[in-house]
Amino acid sequence: HRLDLDTSGVVVYARSDLALRNLNEAFRDRKVKKKYQALLCGHMAVLEGEINMPLKRDRRSPPFMRVDTGKDDDDNTIEQEKVEGEDINKHGGFDKMMNKAPKPSLTLFHVISFEHLDGLPVTRVELTPITGRTHQLRVHCASIGHPIIGDDIYGIGGEGTPNGGIPDTVMDSTFPDRASLELQKDINTIIQQRRTTTVGGKTDNSVITGGPGNLCLHARCLALLHPLTNAPLVFEADPPF
Repeated sequence: HRLDLDTSGVVVYARSDLALRNLNEAFRDRKVKKKYQALLCGHMAVLEGEINMPLKRDRRSPPFMRVDTGKDDDDNTIEQEKVEGEDINKHGGFDKMMNKAPKPSLTLFHVISFEHLDGLPVTRVELTPITGRTHQLRVHCASIGHPIIGDDIYGIGGEGTPNGGIPDTVMDSTFPDRASLELQKDINTIIQQRRTTTVGGKTDNSVITGGPGNLCLHARCLALLHPLTNAPLVFEADPPF
């Protein structure tokens, strides 16, 4: 079990080899229940539902993830990337990772409240990952036009492919009520300002001030059976945003 570096919240660690084996089995068999809270850009038009989109590695922005659209996504026409003069596509481990088949990915969402961040509309949601893919919640939220606030990979201007890999034309027709690019940019400006602090009279962007300046994704609840006694356990933590 692990969280992204920028994700806050509950995480569990095994304290013995037996506990580790039993926990691994519980996570693999999806017997562990996880719930997250997130702040998303814009006010969502749908109060609850599911996001059922397969995910795969993004060859245009490795090693990040993207929605599999059922096309080749121009994977065969991408120029070879260079890292310090070395063709990373010739690295066996990289090639194996990038060529993995898309995996079914399912997220349930439920709107908790409609809020405002410095006057701009945001939505607080509960997210339940049924599957556990890398960056699943972040890509899924971006793919419906409501990226998670503070997401430097899948949000506006992030390192990943925009909209989780779905073209703007498709987004406009499928999610007409999505957060506009202008709104996403305005929210991102606020987040960048909150990440800026003054040290010795000089502006320092390396210090993250916490709360809404961070990625607004939080592991709110983790429910599982004790790996040795099978006693039901529920761990909860309130989000910092």
